[in-house]
Amino acid sequence: MELYEAVAKRRTVREFLDKSVDFEAVRRILEAGNQAPTWNHNRSWSYIILSTPEEKEYAFEYAKKTADGFNAEKYLNAPRPYPVTLAQKMYGYAMPRQFTMLKNAPYVVIPLFKCKELDARYVSRLNTFSTIWCVIENILLASAAEGLACSLRIPLNEEHNIVKEKLKVPKTYMIPAFIGIGYADPDEALPEQAGACLDKQLHYGRWK
Repeated sequence: MELYEAVAKRRTVREFLDKSVDFEAVRRILEAGNQAPTWNHNRSWSYIILSTPEEKEYAFEYAKKTADGFNAEKYLNAPRPYPVTLAQKMYGYAMPRQFTMLKNAPYVVIPLFKCKELDARYVSRLNTFSTIWCVIENILLASAAEGLACSLRIPLNEEHNIVKEKLKVPKTYMIPAFIGIGYADPDEALPEQAGACLDKQLHYGRWK
C-alpha cells in the first residue's frame, strides 16, 4: 500500500470483527514503530502485548468503570445554549466504547517510553513524550498498510498509574496510550467529523 493511501485509509475504530490477527503482522507494525525518530538516538521504547480477554479485563478495569458510568443519552441531551457540536457527538459515541474497543481487539499494544515524569516547563523537556507519539503514528499507519485498524485510548487521570502498577511497569517508564489492533467492523457507523482546510491553516512568514 502506498504511503498516502495508508494515510487516507487510517482511522480510529471502536468496533472490531471477531477475527484473529497474525502476530507476525503485529511484529511488522511494531518494527515500523521502531523506525520513528528518537531524540536521544537510543530508541529506549518497550511494548506490552495483551491478547487474552483475562489480560485485557485485568488491565483495563478503570476504562470499563469509566465507560459503564457514562450516560451518553444524558450527555448528548443536556440543556445547552448552542447545538450539540461534532466533537460532543463523537465524545458521546466514543465514551461508552472505551473498554470494549480494547477488549474486543485481538491485540492491545501498550507502548512505553523512558521517563519518570513529564516536565512541560519547556517544549524541549517533552522530547521523550514527543518521540513516542512518532512511534504511535508509525504504528497507526503500518496497521492501515496491513489492512488492519486501531482503537486508541489515552489514560485518564489516575488510570496511568493504576495500569502501570497492575502490569508491573518499571518506575522509569510511562504509558502514553493503549492501542487496540484488529480488523475493523465495516458496519460500524461513525459520527461525522470536521475536516481541515489547509489553506486556512497556512501562515507565510509569520502568523499575520
